[in-house]
Amino acid sequence: MKGSFVLAHVSDLHVSTFGDTFHDRARIVKRSVHLADADASRYEEKWAEAGWRVLHQRGGRPGRLALVDPEGYAHAVPSARESGGIHDPVERAAAKACRLEARRANTLAQAVPSDGALRTLQLATPKNSNVRLLRAVRYVEESEVDAVIITGDITDDGDGYELVEAAFQRYKDKGCLLAIPGNHDLYLFPLAGSGRPRPTAETKRAAWRAFARRIGLHIEPCGAWFKVLAHGDVAVVGLDSCIRPQRRFFRHNGGIGGEQIAYLRSMAETKEWQGARHRLVALHHHVVPLPHGVGRRAPSEIGMRLDDARTVAEVFNEIGATVVMHGHRHISEERQPAGCDFRLLASPSLTLGCRSGDAPSFWRVELGKNVHAARVRLPIEAVEQENDPGTEEATDEG
Repeated sequence: MKGSFVLAHVSDLHVSTFGDTFHDRARIVKRSVHLADADASRYEEKWAEAGWRVLHQRGGRPGRLALVDPEGYAHAVPSARESGGIHDPVERAAAKACRLEARRANTLAQAVPSDGALRTLQLATPKNSNVRLLRAVRYVEESEVDAVIITGDITDDGDGYELVEAAFQRYKDKGCLLAIPGNHDLYLFPLAGSGRPRPTAETKRAAWRAFARRIGLHIEPCGAWFKVLAHGDVAVVGLDSCIRPQRRFFRHNGGIGGEQIAYLRSMAETKEWQGARHRLVALHHHVVPLPHGVGRRAPSEIGMRLDDARTVAEVFNEIGATVVMHGHRHISEERQPAGCDFRLLASPSLTLGCRSGDAPSFWRVELGKNVHAARVRLPIEAVEQENDPGTEEATDEG
């Protein structure tokens, strides 16, 4: 559509320290809760690179090694079988360190690999979300979009925002990278991930707010933000559906709350909102239940729903929202819910795909005289391997 402002709606990136996610627990990298003992009087260094060290306890058995990462946390040294037949334990530890470092969010952010290098990284570790994000962004860029909006779960557990900034740098530089947080970004999990030190609700919220500032978003005290794009023709309001305290570790329900609802009504009185042809709302949790696909029932809502969804949907109608975008359930769907005047765009995970079994995708939304949304599927190879050496199991939780 010539002359349209084009927006890419992406969601649920799930980047993390090393690219492992809670959705793939079998391959998550565990690290000790405590810093590794690396006393030079007790340990000698056998290998070191990029802040990683392989240490051997003085007087200990030859095979008793410790692999320590740049933050000082220990990782288990893989067995010869796990490492593909490497017999020297120092070589096994060093090889693991190199694999993890190459996929580390901070490392990738500092120097984004070429297309060829990314393909090599993904062939070796096909489920790595950090690598998958960088490859997915190539297709977003090829779709010739003017702006990108991320509807939550930017990270898997509050770490890795710098990689998202590097991946979408061209949109950040133009002030056209928009985002709202998701439950993975702000809530705590009963199962420990690979991030150390373990995050708290306070550190997670601080990391989200710092990221929002760096990409040019002004977060209001209530948690929302408002931005006008395309010479005033597109107005976007972002909502924090995780604004209230988490009730239980295992409950990730959301809520917009009274303060953000009041903000919406106040914002709707502005000439910027009223004068925009397209009035978009972004939040993470779904406003109406979503099925897994044709002929399938909606998934369970236990611990996952937006608790004030009915009120929120009524307010969206009241303020004249034209498009509502969300993520959360990893479902790709476009609809106009019964009784609603707005169109709903649910985006699946850009890195993990759709629960229907469909490939990762995003919505390319053309905002011209009318709204045209097209699903763009990513031709990212889902190479399955029984042993994914880049995100293998590591130390027990201690």
